Amino acid sequence: MDKKQTILNELFEHQNQYFSGDQLAQKLHMSRTMIWKYIKALQEDGFEIESKKSAGYRLVKGYTLNATLIKNRLNDTVDVQTFKTIDSTNTYLKNYLSQNVLNRPLAIIAEQQTAGYGKYKREFYSPDHGGLYLSLSLPLVDQNIDPSLLTTSVAVGVMQMLQKYFPKQSFSVKWVNDIYKGNKKIVGILTEATTDLESFSPSDVVIGIGINLTTEKFPAELKDKVAAAGKILPADINEIAADLIQRLIKIYSDYKTGKYLDFYRMHLNLLDNVVTLQVGNKKIKGKVLGINDQGGLIIEDNKTGDVKAYYSGEVQKVLHE
Repeated sequence: MDKKQTILNELFEHQNQYFSGDQLAQKLHMSRTMIWKYIKALQEDGFEIESKKSAGYRLVKGYTLNATLIKNRLNDTVDVQTFKTIDSTNTYLKNYLSQNVLNRPLAIIAEQQTAGYGKYKREFYSPDHGGLYLSLSLPLVDQNIDPSLLTTSVAVGVMQMLQKYFPKQSFSVKWVNDIYKGNKKIVGILTEATTDLESFSPSDVVIGIGINLTTEKFPAELKDKVAAAGKILPADINEIAADLIQRLIKIYSDYKTGKYLDFYRMHLNLLDNVVTLQVGNKKIKGKVLGINDQGGLIIEDNKTGDVKAYYSGEVQKVLHE
């Protein structure tokens, strides 16, 4: 490991305290001059490091990504690639998978996306210093994917992570996997499968997540629809990213048990409301009765009175009752 990374690791693991140049020099067997040079290099990389006379150096939590910091906080072996700017973490990851065979998870994380997208290729606004934009590839352990159950379970993992870092906020989920604060969306989740071109069978699951953590300014057309989870970044972005990756890996290992459904049902913001669900070219209007054990949305059709579970589609309109 290079010396600059070693200094960053030390500051990151002790973010609430100052390290004097002498302390770092003795602990890392470097001269104070070298410590100072590496601190300057880290600041040029984007890390905010405070320097206080007679106290030393302290790393301030921020949005600058570092793959090693993230990997060091994971219990599982995960490959991590970080970017200052990328078109789309999902696009990059799917292109990477088309040329490489993975035997362990791979996370692609960016500080900014120029062409981030969500369901139906809709643009996901992804400015720097405001969000977490992450795509995680998970090699298939078997071919029997349960898409609805996996997607709803992932939404639970994201909500639980948000509750940890923003404990004073209240979050809900709009089926299938949009996370809301009040009546505004703060998280978009997209779960996709990639295909092995030789066997034409699914090979990896790709989970793309965009979170508005502290984004303050949105384009005019989005102001009434989206918001941020909070105003102040509660922890360093590398800590939050590692936490989310670890949760997703755990969820992927046991989502088929249905253990996350109770939490999902408790936070569903559509229950007992009349909605319009778009499924292909068809629109269904009816009352939401709940979520079944496979993650399907149960709707009582307004016209026919039929009760049916839907596993795909988009809720386009909600009439609160």
